[in-house]
Parts: sequence; structure tokens; C-alpha cells
Amino acid sequence: MKTDVRQAEVAQLLMQHRAALYAFIFSCVRNHADAEDVLQSTTLAVMVSADQLPSLRSFLPWARDIARRRVLAHLRGTQREQACDPALVQSLAEAAARLDVTEPAATRQAALRQCLDRLPPKSRRLITMRYDPEGGDAADIAARIGHTVQSVYARIKRIKAALRACVERRLARKSEE
Repeated sequence: MKTDVRQAEVAQLLMQHRAALYAFIFSCVRNHADAEDVLQSTTLAVMVSADQLPSLRSFLPWARDIARRRVLAHLRGTQREQACDPALVQSLAEAAARLDVTEPAATRQAALRQCLDRLPPKSRRLITMRYDPEGGDAADIAARIGHTVQSVYARIKRIKAALRACVERRLARKSEE
């Protein structure tokens, strides 16, 4: 019975942190389909090893480490050009862990949601299309909105910079409180 309760808690944490795990995996493999495959593999591994989780509070770093190992296995198993080398994957995992200590992911996510809500509708639509797994690549988006691929990349870069600045301002204000 205790195992069932633990698995239910881990399943809930998986749902809560799915976006963060997916973002980490996608940053390593840079392909939505591959990221989904690795996320599914990670989810299965997390559920199978739920009883090895030291504490529920350490879930995200623990699950991210499992994801890191799954990413490395995926990169070894694919014949495609690797999106990033294993040392970079390790560095990303370590940087994410350090960031979680200084600023919890939930706080950053809440700030990002608020900043996304404040974007102009066209900018929000473009970002949504870019990061939606069904949104397609930059060429697909450019064709849909009637712009060049270069202009799509430039607009996304500006939007991301604005979001980054907005999130940093909100986090700075929150830490002053």
C-alpha cells in the first residue's frame, strides 16, 4: 500500500514538473519528437524507481538526473548528428540544479506565465507556435504568418529577450519583498 501512495505522489510530481523536464530534454535533443520520446522514457524510469526517490522535495533534481541519463542514452543510440555532446548535457543538468537552489522552478514559471500574459497578442501567438510540438519549424511558421524565416528567428529572439528581462524584473521584485 505504501508503494502505491509513493507512486501516486511521484505521478503527481511528474505532472507538476512535466514542462521543466520537457524543457531540459528539448534543450539537449532540439527535436520535439525526440524530446517527447525521451520524456516518455524518463517518465517510465521515474515511475519504476519511485521508491528510490530520497524525498519528495528533491524530486525535480532527481528526475532531471534520470532525464540526463536518458538523453545520453538517446544520443548514443541515434545515428543523427548529436545536438550537443554529453559534457554539455552534464553542464546543463548542473546549471539547472544550481538554479533550482537559488530560485525554485515554480517561482520562475509563475513569473514567466505573467510575462507571457503581458505580451502583445501577435508576439504571444508566435511564441506559442514556436514552442508548440505541433507548431512546426521556423519555415512552417514563416509560411503561415507570411514572413521570412530570418524575420521569424529575429522576432522570436526579441520576444525571448523581452520575456527574459520581464522574468528577471519580477523575480528581483519578489526577492525584495
